[in-house]
Amino acid sequence: MTKKLNFSIIWKAVVIGVLILLMLIPLAFIRGTVKGRLEYKDEATSKITNSWGSKIAIAAPTLNISVSRKVGKVNAEGKTTFSYISQYAKFAPQNADVDVNMISQIRYIGIFKTPVFTADITMKGSFANIKFENSDDIKYFPEKSYVSLELNDLKGINIPEFSWNGKKYDFEPSTLGNPLSLTIPNSYEYLPKMSYARYYERDENYTLKSLSSLVPFDNKNADFEIKFSIKGSGGITFIPLAKDNTFRIYSKWANPNFSGAFLPDTKEITKDGFDARWKINYMASAIPQNLDDAAVSQAAFTTSLLAPVDSYRSAERAAKYGILFVILTFIACFVFEITSKKPVHPFQYLLVGLAMTVYYILLLSISEFVSFGLAYFIAAAAIILMITLYAKFGVSKTLSVKQTAVIAAAFSALYGYLYVLLQLQDMALIFGSIGLFFGLAAVMYATRNISWYDEAQ
Repeated sequence: MTKKLNFSIIWKAVVIGVLILLMLIPLAFIRGTVKGRLEYKDEATSKITNSWGSKIAIAAPTLNISVSRKVGKVNAEGKTTFSYISQYAKFAPQNADVDVNMISQIRYIGIFKTPVFTADITMKGSFANIKFENSDDIKYFPEKSYVSLELNDLKGINIPEFSWNGKKYDFEPSTLGNPLSLTIPNSYEYLPKMSYARYYERDENYTLKSLSSLVPFDNKNADFEIKFSIKGSGGITFIPLAKDNTFRIYSKWANPNFSGAFLPDTKEITKDGFDARWKINYMASAIPQNLDDAAVSQAAFTTSLLAPVDSYRSAERAAKYGILFVILTFIACFVFEITSKKPVHPFQYLLVGLAMTVYYILLLSISEFVSFGLAYFIAAAAIILMITLYAKFGVSKTLSVKQTAVIAAAFSALYGYLYVLLQLQDMALIFGSIGLFFGLAAVMYATRNISWYDEAQ
């Protein structure tokens, strides 16, 4: 008895391989469509934030004290002449207590939405015990002092209420005291469940803008209080400049994210909102009392209001598994064909593959109007029903009810597996590899009795 390769099986496997490669074309189109809608959504979000207010960065109030510095200049004859220039030295508060109520709301452009907020902020604290090193080369004049509130964006701010030792003063825009510079990584953190971490983009560099007010200061304890509201989106960043800092940030938004140099000491997150508190001293922040040329970015921390689950990014991630699902589906059809002895035409393979790709368009379009989970269920149910009915009445009219039910169950398991993958974060790789292992094991088991050779005497 001799054995010859079963060329009919080999030929069908080659055809299926070619069809899989052809399916890369519509899958690339699908991913391009998802990317286009995602860019359109980001453009709409940008329009909202540009109109309402961007990310907010705030430094605690600073005290800018007039300084006279002696400087020398060598003239053409080699002689040194001296003169005095007036500058401002910047100092941090002794303590600062910051209370922030982030009042959130949703803004829309068409079907696109993004969360924005109005932050009601109260800052209380004091300045005292500043060490002045007067000499022949430098003299400080604390009686000529300005208190400055520094922010990255003044567009959405109302007029602050400012009191100094119980007396009210007015802020006005100024450039006194060389406003602080700040660098914040423009990062997007992990979103819950079916979303995923966006890549790190370029850093955001700010030269903060100042609101200043002339105040009397004699280096004795001076209390301040500042109340204001400011509009923003995305998140709010604070720099703990004071020697002792306490922060409380709270909101009715139930999905916050905390990042940066300091996480909350205590936090409470419920479906009704969150309440977070920080206590930071100058040893932890490494920010000196004299802020001239001080690096403050390393101490910044951010509280963000995360958007509801981003269906576009979830759909984009689902589309990345498209070719894997086409391969698994074609392998399942191939196994069904050679085990049941019921031939499946290559064009029928192609139609099933196209149905798998149409699923992603359905998922994307439906998720623009309902939650991603519901959109996933509707799209998956529609495709499973279509493929099952096609297998029953188009591929093989002799399929039994049991065989039809097995096909429906297999596709249901496949889409259920993808749904679980999309919800996982750190465990996605291990879960995916285990799923592939059991999928391959199932194929090997189903084909264990197949004769891969034509047997002849």
